[in-house]
Amino acid sequence: MRSKCKADFNTIFPALPRIILTELEKSYDRIKKNFREGRYEPSELNGGKFCETVYRILEWYTSPNQSYASFAATINNFSQSVKKFENMSKFSDSVRFHIPKILDALYGIRNKRAIAHAGGDVDPNYMDAVFVVSSCDWVLAELVRLLHGITPEEAQKIVQSIITKKVPLIWDIGKVKRVLNPELSFEEKTLVLLYHEYPTPVIESEIFSWVEHSNPTVFRKTVLIPCHKRKLIEYDSTNGNVILSPLGLKFVEDDIKLDL
Repeated sequence: MRSKCKADFNTIFPALPRIILTELEKSYDRIKKNFREGRYEPSELNGGKFCETVYRILEWYTSPNQSYASFAATINNFSQSVKKFENMSKFSDSVRFHIPKILDALYGIRNKRAIAHAGGDVDPNYMDAVFVVSSCDWVLAELVRLLHGITPEEAQKIVQSIITKKVPLIWDIGKVKRVLNPELSFEEKTLVLLYHEYPTPVIESEIFSWVEHSNPTVFRKTVLIPCHKRKLIEYDSTNGNVILSPLGLKFVEDDIKLDL
């Protein structure tokens, strides 16, 4: 039986105060959604709310009575404020240095950079957006690791499941999944389903059943093998495992509409 690492914010951060949990999920989801939909402008992909929420998580985590600043209060001079964690010697370097420094850089880059670019240049807004998304992913994975005492690899798997946990295009019916857009090809349906399950491998027979193909041999020859050759997936014909590749992730996010 395949192991599942699907998770959501409620199950992986059960101890967090409800208001912090809500703000963390809302700010993170907005960043990921805007990036996926190509909205790279500072006004659209701003990590400020995420930073302010994580700052309060660090306060809550390090406080003897689990107190933290009200969300109604303004954090004055964010760059200076995060330095207070450096002196908390009983906590890990991640709490004292790594997360605060990432937050400081993340908070500043979207507030201070809004650069026009000439034709042919690399769009600085896109570069900043990649930094914002990658930084948020790393910080979230580190919070998972800190609050659960697991390895970075296990934390990253949980974060990855959060990243892909909401695909309105997919309908879960117990052990059965369906792609709700009938206009997608069998290849597109397969990739979307693998995206939904990532980073967990899926058995070939399950994917075949989920896309409702009529012939397993034809499905293998016309969908799985071609996608494997294009490096969109890794298909192990020996054990039947199929998993989306990094190139496949990019293809799904760039070329397939994930919302109905």
